[in-house]
Order: sequence, then C-alpha cells, then structure tokens
Amino acid sequence: MTLYIVLDTNILLLASEGKFNVTKEIERIVPQKHEVVFLSACLKELEFLAEKPKMSRKILFARKLLESLQIVEFDLTDDITIDDKIVEYALENRSQCVIVTNDIELKKRLLEQNIAVIFIRKRNHFELVGTLPI
Repeated sequence: MTLYIVLDTNILLLASEGKFNVTKEIERIVPQKHEVVFLSACLKELEFLAEKPKMSRKILFARKLLESLQIVEFDLTDDITIDDKIVEYALENRSQCVIVTNDIELKKRLLEQNIAVIFIRKRNHFELVGTLPI
C-alpha cells in the first residue's frame, strides 16, 4: 500500500524560505512507500495568493515544487474552506494518508480525528505527531 503525504499550501510557501528540504524531510520521517501529493483545491489558494505582490517569489517557488508532485483532484465547493476540504480528504483516506501542515488550527482538527500530521519544528525540520497508517 502506498501512503499519500498531502501537503498543505503553507508548507510550500514556508519551503521557499530555504531552511528545509520538503522531500528530504519526508524521506527522513516516512520509511514506507509513499507519494507526496497536493490537492487541486489548494491550487485555488495558490492562485489567490499569487495576486498579492509580496508573495510572488514564494508562489514561483511553490509552483516549481508542484511540478514534481501529483495533483489529486479534490475540488472545493462554494460553501467549504480549503482546510475543511483537507480534513474531508484525510477522513475519506484515513488508512493511507498523512497531512503536512504548519497551520495550528488545521493540525488540531486533524489530530482530534486521529489523522497523523507532519509539521515544521524549529523552522528547519519536520516532526510527526500521531501514528503513520500501516
């Protein structure tokens, strides 16, 4: 079974600061077969952020990183937030996914649902909270 490592948008933006390597950190924490993915719903968030002038360098970096990732079709509806969509995806795929986010509220919601979360610790490496699906 392949484990899906789902990146939240904020991880891509934080990676642009160059203090950690997303791929190497995931490899360090997740020993089993896995694939790093990004939800299509989160692409809409990137498009929105791209309109902000101060974000242009970070968005360029994020788009470059996305070229090496699989985009999973999981779109938003008008009445649901991106964080809600990530939680929904995690619940539907509980047995084979881990979410990577530095969003405190999203992390809390996922952990309440017993979904493993990877987050940035001390701005330069990842840490896992919860148990990886087997």
